[in-house]
Amino acid sequence: MRLGVWGRDRGGGVSKMPVCTFCKNNYEFPKGTTVVQKDSSVRYFCSSKCRKNMEMGRLNKKVKWVRKSDIVKAEKEKREADWKARQEALRAKK
Repeated sequence: MRLGVWGRDRGGGVSKMPVCTFCKNNYEFPKGTTVVQKDSSVRYFCSSKCRKNMEMGRLNKKVKWVRKSDIVKAEKEKREADWKARQEALRAKK
């Protein structure tokens, strides 16, 4: 699959959203920065904040704003799982 402008493949479908190398967030394709290194490895960054923190050698486990977003993601996933369980319980009662 070869990507064209705006992250669409030639078939007209939208390609998979990249995940930030530092904070592990999904982001839209035309936004953010893609860095190709000398060893041909590709790193995706959602913002310059993530890129600069990676260049400074910081660990994403020790940065407070990344940990906070991980907690928010976990809570959101838990709420969604609870909601799905309630919906299935209602369907089972019918």
